[in-house]
Amino acid sequence: MRNPKILVLEKDESLADQVRGVAAELRPRPEVVAVDRATGVEDAVNADGPFDVMIAGPSMSTKNGLSALQAIHDETPATSLVLAFAKRPDASLREIIRTGAMDLLQLPVADKSLHDAVERAVAMSRSQPTSSAGAPHHLAAPIAHLGTVFTVSSATGGCGKTFYATNLAYYLHQYTGKRTCIIDLDLQFGEVSTALRLRPRFTISDILSRDDIDEVNLADHIDEYVVTHDSGVTVLPAPKDPSDADRIHPADVQRVIEAARAKFDYVIVDTPAALTEIVLAAFDLSNQLYVMATLDLPSVRHMGVFLNTLEKLKISSDNVKLILNKAERDVGLDVAQVTRLFPQGFTSVLPYAKEVTKSVNVGTPVLAFAPTSEVSRRMAAGMSPLLPEASRGKALEAEGPTKRSLMARILRRTPSAATAIS
Repeated sequence: MRNPKILVLEKDESLADQVRGVAAELRPRPEVVAVDRATGVEDAVNADGPFDVMIAGPSMSTKNGLSALQAIHDETPATSLVLAFAKRPDASLREIIRTGAMDLLQLPVADKSLHDAVERAVAMSRSQPTSSAGAPHHLAAPIAHLGTVFTVSSATGGCGKTFYATNLAYYLHQYTGKRTCIIDLDLQFGEVSTALRLRPRFTISDILSRDDIDEVNLADHIDEYVVTHDSGVTVLPAPKDPSDADRIHPADVQRVIEAARAKFDYVIVDTPAALTEIVLAAFDLSNQLYVMATLDLPSVRHMGVFLNTLEKLKISSDNVKLILNKAERDVGLDVAQVTRLFPQGFTSVLPYAKEVTKSVNVGTPVLAFAPTSEVSRRMAAGMSPLLPEASRGKALEAEGPTKRSLMARILRRTPSAATAIS
């Protein structure tokens, strides 16, 4: 195998000099090539490439620079990109993520941190599929299997994100038999373990703190850090100490989700009620996003702001589903009023139900604890389109003859009719 090659893109030669210094400590020792402008990258690749790693310096931290990096990444996706900037770019996280960067370093950076970043980037690049000639493909190779990622979010607390995430995981696992994992990304006050009455030995911070696990084999080790519920659903818990959240960065979140989707068929991500960089990093890897609100004016207003923000981030509305939870009569706000505000409609309108509280108190999803309850029937109706046709039949069969007839009627309704509260 050839020695790794690193391309440093920066006007100031001091960054390339520091990279050469830390590269001397790596084995096999990488070759370091420097260019001072983006237009020189193509010539460098033709003359000395392909490169395993590209390190972009502060001169590329502008919006134009980030756009150029995105174009370079599109042409050379097998090259791991590390951003080494003196300050946070004046750009959205989504614009940064689109560059394909797998790490972001703040300059000045300690040699040890740079060394570790380069080592991880080389390892990630070497894990990419190669052509028969041994050089990385310049087009992304198809991946045999990656799990589907569902992220549950909201603009306000108390909307039932954890409740919905745990029940979604249970439903998908119960009726498909496929491996399902919940990642608790509420890093300070995650409640998935509590809601399922689990006593985890490890958390997400433990797997990320291991120095001997990199992107190449993170998926191989994730089973060591999850805890399994009686239902068969597995959970990667949030940190036990809220202060550990400060040590987890967007790139770490993406590493964990990528590892989980390589290992599990379904990955459900439970998030805090905020649009943080951690949450946006999860959005970027999600196949479908659930946005939740409750039947009160602040929650509904914040849902509107939340959806407008997602639109500005260019997150396709086709991948966003709305859930209205804890709907009650005579609270001063009518369900019909709310549905008119959101023309895309609600996938489910779930009633306030004591069964939910009881199910949480015993650590069991309400779909298992009270499958015949109104809240369970409405939730199952909204989730059933996610199932393969054969599994959907299994879900209906499990309901029995009487309920199967009722569920069939629900599934034949239009989405707007299925979500209306009688």
